[in-house]
Amino acid sequence: VMSAKARGAREAGEMSKADYFNNQVEFIVDDVLDNVATLSCHPYGCRVLQRILEHCVDPKKGRALDEIRKCHELLLDDQYGNYVIQHVLQYGRHGDRESILKLVSEKGILGLSKQKFASNVVEKLLKYGTASQRNALVREMLKVVDENTGAPSSHGVPGCSSVVLLMVRDAYANYVVQTTLDVVAEGEEKRQLLDELNANAALLRNYTFAKHIVTKLSA
Repeated sequence: VMSAKARGAREAGEMSKADYFNNQVEFIVDDVLDNVATLSCHPYGCRVLQRILEHCVDPKKGRALDEIRKCHELLLDDQYGNYVIQHVLQYGRHGDRESILKLVSEKGILGLSKQKFASNVVEKLLKYGTASQRNALVREMLKVVDENTGAPSSHGVPGCSSVVLLMVRDAYANYVVQTTLDVVAEGEEKRQLLDELNANAALLRNYTFAKHIVTKLSA
């Protein structure tokens, strides 16, 4: 609340009032930022981190983002920490999104998209990422993997599939694909993605969750 008041006063040109409100919350923010990993994984603490990202300005906001970056991997699929990461994607810097994109690529977009909490992070990265970052995620979806192990493979190998065809069959991952179709701009990556889905539309109709994608393709 105090951070919001400080921001409002600053926007109104009332700098002395803004400084007063800032000083009131300084000690709270400092204590929170000394315990980012622990608080981000707490049902109430994660909300405090979210409000800091929403309402604080630099240098406090920059320090918060720096501290959170140290534990991106820990928070990515945590039931509370994922909300902090989602806020980083919405209110953070380009470099913060790049850090999370790197994590998604390294840990595997398929596995993360199948997880209840991490899938929300992948969706937010699609929504708030740059065109380049979105296309990078599409390229991850177009990779071919072993259906059982997820190990890299190639087209034509028995028991292998593109990542996106495995995603659309999943209860959580299919929403990531739907978001991808909504936000990725027309271009080579999206064309390849649509080609892969359309070429397998008949097969996808056999899967409960994939039907949402088939409906979207024919809309």
